[in-house]
Amino acid sequence: MNKKTVRSNSNSAITNLLTQGAQESDYLPVFYDQVANIMRGFGDAEGKYQIKESVIMVEKIVNAQLKGILQETIDHAFEATGKLQPRPKDFEFLMRRNPVKILRLRKYLKDLQFFKKRVRDMLGSRYQNMDDDNLFEQSDEESDLEWSEKFDEEKTRRIFRADRISQILSAGSQYQEYNEARRTSFLGRNANLLKTRMREWLKVPAEVVLVPKVLTILAFLAHETIGTIVDYCILSRLNSSNRKQVEPYDRVTSSGTSFTMLHLCPEVTQGRGADGVKPITVQEIKEALRRHSLMASRKMGMHRSVAVLDQTSPFLAL
Repeated sequence: MNKKTVRSNSNSAITNLLTQGAQESDYLPVFYDQVANIMRGFGDAEGKYQIKESVIMVEKIVNAQLKGILQETIDHAFEATGKLQPRPKDFEFLMRRNPVKILRLRKYLKDLQFFKKRVRDMLGSRYQNMDDDNLFEQSDEESDLEWSEKFDEEKTRRIFRADRISQILSAGSQYQEYNEARRTSFLGRNANLLKTRMREWLKVPAEVVLVPKVLTILAFLAHETIGTIVDYCILSRLNSSNRKQVEPYDRVTSSGTSFTMLHLCPEVTQGRGADGVKPITVQEIKEALRRHSLMASRKMGMHRSVAVLDQTSPFLAL
């Protein structure tokens, strides 16, 4: 399967999600609690106010996105090595046009390695489910791919939004719930359980080899996909409420961020501080994905060439 076919299939999966209902009798959520908590951590309402259909729809989107990403990495790995075993460098190859996100991924892996070493030093033999540290070490080829440090606007916005949300939480229990949501991920302490659930969820063929580091990257990309969906939903909500600006490109750039709203962060402060955070609806998710599809397939300026548009990734996390 070539790359154009994979990209077409991924866009078709998103289109299907836009046209069908949020509930399907043949789909059973696998990571519902994780998706709900991660959505909350990125800016959705409290768990008891979240809309179940929205959480299920986001999980389905993440599932479709990860399947497409994994297919492309398998294809790239097979072309390079002749093996059905995706490597970390294959994921970086897909992200090559966005060095900020590559650096974000590398920082995440480095921080995770540091955390695991600290836990192992403190607990010793009591920590039985620790992955081998060499799985997180960079190879010589990976270490040669370095970029100068870049400002991560998207991550800065998320941190700033989380800080503003934490300031409007009244009770200690609300802050504890939000803190737990911010710490939620697809990674479990039992690596074997993660491997089994992830393979079943993505329907990975038995002949495909997924090493622990690749599973960690998939979990990271799932987390990033949810964050991007929430970002688009919040910005789309703001854009829809602004009667003076109706074009989807006026306040939202191709990466789902806006330079003019970086410090103001109106998604928290603009008339919603007293009422708390509103839950994300199914319609807002559909509108967010519609805008993402437009930005990935249409010209946004006179100096953007068709060649660049043809190479635009349909994946939210890339």
